[in-house]
Amino acid sequence: MRLLQGDVGSGKTVVAAAAMAQAVASGYQAALMAPTEILAEQHYQNFKQWFEPLNIPVAWLTGKLSVKTKRETLDSIVSGHSRVIIGTHALVQEAVEYQQLGFCGDRRTTPFRSASTLSPG
Repeated sequence: MRLLQGDVGSGKTVVAAAAMAQAVASGYQAALMAPTEILAEQHYQNFKQWFEPLNIPVAWLTGKLSVKTKRETLDSIVSGHSRVIIGTHALVQEAVEYQQLGFCGDRRTTPFRSASTLSPG
């Protein structure tokens, strides 16, 4: 584990994006959790611009999504279709299961759940 610190505008998000790209290139999913919905949405818009031209699907998961949109997003995450996931604390709720999570960017250690490590049944 590593801690990356820096002033606003110093490039922490770009470093996280590079690490996430490496995880995705290795066959994993990557998640980035922001402390607020506003920051999560800003990150989501940036990451979509960076990753979607490379055919890397980006999902956005926050508490304010409609029930239908949240279900669709959760299905996309657990199936492994969404390779990059940006969100808030909603990323670590019990209902969220990742296909194979290889990178998580967060200000603290969090209990991400992976479908590949869950026991059957």
